[in-house]
Amino acid sequence: MTLPKGVSKPQNAVWVEFERTIESMAGHDAATQHQFTGIRKYFNAYTITGRRNCVLATYAGIAAIFLFFKLKPKKQVTAS
Repeated sequence: MTLPKGVSKPQNAVWVEFERTIESMAGHDAATQHQFTGIRKYFNAYTITGRRNCVLATYAGIAAIFLFFKLKPKKQVTAS
């Protein structure tokens, strides 16, 4: 964690614990803590890449549904 310029870093146990908490909350070591296999390797909520892949898959699904209904042939009404 970086501090603003001119601010000195206190050398005590509270600061070290604070840094460790912030890093774990931010997912700093997420990839090393979890070893995924199969599809979970690409779609998970623990890594930034996994989250991104979930978002992209959701957007692709919504776009596919939209295109399906947009490009679906219209029913032809017969005049009788």
